[in-house]
Amino acid sequence: MKRLVISLCALTAAAGAFAQSTLPPKVVPADKLAGYWQMDTSSVQADAPNYGKNIQQPGCATVSFVVEKDGSTSTVKVQKVAPEGDLGKIAASAASHLRFEPTLANSGRDRVFSWLIFPFNLPADPAERTAVMQRCAVDTLDWKDH
Repeated sequence: MKRLVISLCALTAAAGAFAQSTLPPKVVPADKLAGYWQMDTSSVQADAPNYGKNIQQPGCATVSFVVEKDGSTSTVKVQKVAPEGDLGKIAASAASHLRFEPTLANSGRDRVFSWLIFPFNLPADPAERTAVMQRCAVDTLDWKDH
């Protein structure tokens, strides 16, 4: 009987952990992501082809992803690309390699769904840079958009 009680307790705890891991992540806008997770800048890398459609042009790509409890990213999705072409593939590659560390406010390592805009070949002029980046601006995304 004692063994059965211990087994049931262990099963209940495991079921609770499973249910918690299957919950949808918290949606955190890009400008609030740093309040939950800090990017490890040494993790920024991407697989970039030598050639592709519009990869030499000034552009941007908005990519959504989930930051998992271990700080890795998952469910990476390109949401917007300007100009149309292969910059989205490069941005998705970069997002899939990102690593994050939780902030003090996120000591529970909450999973979050967020997005970032990846810039490419931006012009030197600040006004032109802003104009390029605005083409990939996304006001809000929801987990269902993923």
